[in-house]
Amino acid sequence: MKINILQFAKLPPPIGGVSIHVSRLISQTKVNQEFNMKVLDYSKEKKIFSIINKIFTSKIIHVHLSNKKLRFFFAFLFKLMFKKVIITFHGKYDFENIFDKLSLKLSSACILLNDFSYSHAERIKKKGIYKIGAFIPPLENEIVPLKTVIREKLKYLNEKYQKVFCTNASSVAYDKKGREIYMGTEIIEYFQNKKKIALVFSCPSEEYFNFLKEKFNSFSENIYFINEKHDFINIIRNTNALIRATTMDGDSLSVNEAIFCNKQVFATSIVDRPKGVILFSDFSDFNKKYTYSDMSMHNVEDNSSKIFSLYNFLLKQI
Repeated sequence: MKINILQFAKLPPPIGGVSIHVSRLISQTKVNQEFNMKVLDYSKEKKIFSIINKIFTSKIIHVHLSNKKLRFFFAFLFKLMFKKVIITFHGKYDFENIFDKLSLKLSSACILLNDFSYSHAERIKKKGIYKIGAFIPPLENEIVPLKTVIREKLKYLNEKYQKVFCTNASSVAYDKKGREIYMGTEIIEYFQNKKKIALVFSCPSEEYFNFLKEKFNSFSENIYFINEKHDFINIIRNTNALIRATTMDGDSLSVNEAIFCNKQVFATSIVDRPKGVILFSDFSDFNKKYTYSDMSMHNVEDNSSKIFSLYNFLLKQI
């Protein structure tokens, strides 16, 4: 008999690192058929009976909430129901926030995505903390091909420019200092009117595009926005390098996908990054490094097996 595991998380749309991570974890059960994976999309589910049924028939509930207060509330609620609660903290956490700290203590197990979060978590919780990356590769038959018009535009950019970079952002968000987390304004300022390099900016929700359009009014020919739903891994495959410019991060899906596709990766040095990533502090620093041509190949790990192993470990305790 298969064991019910409930993912308490959002599924695409909207497209984002967390929602893609969860959808791919569920897809992996098609390969590893040990579990019956369910999902409770708290942003869409409206049927009370369905919600209650999913919760009460699941032995493990895996929480992927980012809202600190709600994450604590649901972790507390699920523990009252005698469920094994796993929390993945998607991001960089110092656990100074009281709700983060309480959620950590309440969890049966928690998953941290980077060294910074792990080192701070182990000061509070001695057992049940695991550093497991977020990357899970896509199943090839689930990748939706790009539209012809997008493929032709990418081909044109690759033929015209010496190097084509890509980046992505699903929404406009700000950090504690009021900075754009995904640094869209800085990226566009850098690429505007460049003659030898181009940028493909993936923003499927259109929110970031509209935000940047108000700031810049127009964009130079070397900047191409994709404002519709698509699989970003196809953009990575059809460009030369990825830029992951953020002021805060966890274990970036796009960074791992680019390594998986044997592409160059340039990323801000605000969190530990995988081997092979070229780090930069700002775009004046990026300007000195973007011409790097040598790239040592590194493998990126499929972390679904580690997560499944954690499920089995917790099930033995029930």
